[in-house]
Amino acid sequence: MNNSLSVEYALHSVSILAVIPQEMTINIKQLAAFMGLAPSYLAKMFTQLSKAGIVRSSVGSKGGIKLGRPAEDISFYDVFMAVNGRKHMFQCSNIRAYTLGYEPAPGMCEIHEQMWEAEEKMYAHLRDVKVSSMAAVIHSKLTPQEQQERLDMLRQLIKQS
Repeated sequence: MNNSLSVEYALHSVSILAVIPQEMTINIKQLAAFMGLAPSYLAKMFTQLSKAGIVRSSVGSKGGIKLGRPAEDISFYDVFMAVNGRKHMFQCSNIRAYTLGYEPAPGMCEIHEQMWEAEEKMYAHLRDVKVSSMAAVIHSKLTPQEQQERLDMLRQLIKQS
């Protein structure tokens, strides 16, 4: 869980890509400016997302970044794994063998078992959350006027580049 900001930025990025009109082409520099992030940081994260097939990029005057597959086929788990990898949130060093109240025993430590179970529940939940549904929820919290203002802001960023 070391890359929580990377995961946050990735989830917001793909949620934005899920709601921008198909005819609108945006590049990483423009998306970074829209989100108030460093383009170099976002580019590194997009490399990971691209390797996982979550986003794709094209070059040329009409080039840019798009989702690599439909937003309803991308889960938060997919994004999390692309950016963070399967790093466990709890590392067990079998300290139970050296502390009071525990008997050295084979198998997983009782504390490790609980943390493992919590991690698996979190991953199961992330598999159920689709980028399409989250993007729709986020987008629906804006009034139609606010939605248009945000799109106009994106269009301005695109024109300036």
